[in-house]
Parts: sequence; structure tokens; C-alpha cells
Amino acid sequence: MDDGFFYPFLPEWLDTLLSMLTILMVPVAVVVVLVGMWRKVFNALWYIFTLQPLRRRQERQQLQQGLEYYRDLPANGDLKIANAVMNSLSSALVADYQGLFGALILRLVGKGALVMELKSTVYGSEPHMVISIGKRPKQGLDTTEQLFLDMLTQAAGNDGVLQPRELQRYLRKNEDKPFFRHIEKLTPDEQAVAADPDTARQVLGLRKFLLDFSLIGIHSINELPLWREYLIYATLFGIADQVSADFSKLYSDYFKANILALTQLNIVGNKAMVTYTNAIVKGME
Repeated sequence: MDDGFFYPFLPEWLDTLLSMLTILMVPVAVVVVLVGMWRKVFNALWYIFTLQPLRRRQERQQLQQGLEYYRDLPANGDLKIANAVMNSLSSALVADYQGLFGALILRLVGKGALVMELKSTVYGSEPHMVISIGKRPKQGLDTTEQLFLDMLTQAAGNDGVLQPRELQRYLRKNEDKPFFRHIEKLTPDEQAVAADPDTARQVLGLRKFLLDFSLIGIHSINELPLWREYLIYATLFGIADQVSADFSKLYSDYFKANILALTQLNIVGNKAMVTYTNAIVKGME
């Protein structure tokens, strides 16, 4: 039996070479891990040391004093900016994008760029909700919507049907993720809009309006021309379950008669939405 230090089953010269490489790589690996950990620890400590949670809470409370309902779309309907405002007012250390992903899915479904439907993807399997790439012309999309659609289209492959696991695998294998870079970094113009207190009041005012929707007394669907966008923003804010329940209760006849409207309500209440957005969050890590 060889007296090789690490690899006794190899020739002595190769065992010696690999042993030296192994010994050299161990401290390198330790340093890499520690640097990664210390960076996260430093960021967390700096976040607390600079009193960011308290500052954000105070700013949120100031904005909410005398806050009025806002019934239009904040920042001209830009979901990226609305999500940035919500993150800037949140006390959480890590930015949250899951609501944004769900809101983008709903908006693209409404524009025909995505289709969410029951489908059997394996022979003999039970039908389940999946995302397919829509066949309508992909027009009228802003940059965020287009980059998001491009990512889903590439992940879906040739068949145009996207499974959550397929999406997660695609995101983990592909390092080039322009959509994620886009949503994580605001342009100077976007920063100016997001930092404007009026924009923040619009975002918070719309959220307040949606939370109190059933109490306000809007009883006619004709009074609600933006209901599809309201459902999208409710998804962004993480209150879609309550808002969709209010919608379906107040306008039950309308939603039963309108297939697209009913489909969008069902998407919000379907677990598939959470499954897809979770897959994107994990692929983002």
C-alpha cells in the first residue's frame, strides 16, 4: 500500500501534485467563504448601525399622516418604480421582488403576451396551471415587461410552455440575467421619480384605496375602469387575495360573464402564481 498523503491509488508524482493543490486550495476556499459571510454580516450591521429600519419607519409614518386615497396608477403605471418605492419604505434588509414578478405575470396575461391555463404537460397527468408564451403581437410593453417576457420565453424553450422547475433551472444555469440587473438598479430618472414624496404618497394611497375598497361604496363595474390594473397592483402589494375576494363579491355577475376577467381572478387565487414567483426568486439568488 502506498504512503500517499491524499490519493494513495495514484502514481506518486500525481499524488504529490494533487496533494499540494488540495492543501493550497483549502485556505483559498475558506477565505472565499469568510469574505462572502463577512460581506453579508457587514451589510447587515451597517444597515442597523445607520438606523435604516427606524428611518424608513418614520418616513412611512410621515407619509401616511392624512394620506388620501389614490385611484389612478402611480408613476404612470411603472411597476418597477412602484416596487422600488415599497422597498425604500420597508424595514426589511433585503429588497422584495416577489410581488413585482406576480404583477408582471398578470399584466402580460392581460396584454396577451402570456397565457396561463390548465394543461397536461405529461401524458396521462392531471391538468395543472402553467404559463405559455402568448401568440398575440408583443406590442405596448415597457422595458421591464419586455425584459421579463424575454426571460420567460428563453426559459420556456421551443414548445413555449414554461414549468416552474424549468424556469428555476434556466435561471440558475444562465449567469447573464439582464432582467434582474434592470430591476435592481434604477436609472437617474427613475431614482428621481421614486424619491419624490408625491410618488410615494401615490403608491401608499393606492394601497390604502385597495385595502378599503369594499368599504368605499363602489358598486358599479362602470365606475371601475382600472380594475385589471388594480388587481395587478394588489399583487405587487401582496394583498391580492383580499382585493380579488372583494372584486368577486361585488361584481360576481360581471366576472362570471367575462372570461378574461374571471381568468385573471383565478390566476391570483391559484397556487401556481406563487409557485412561479418562488421559482424566479430562487433563480435570482
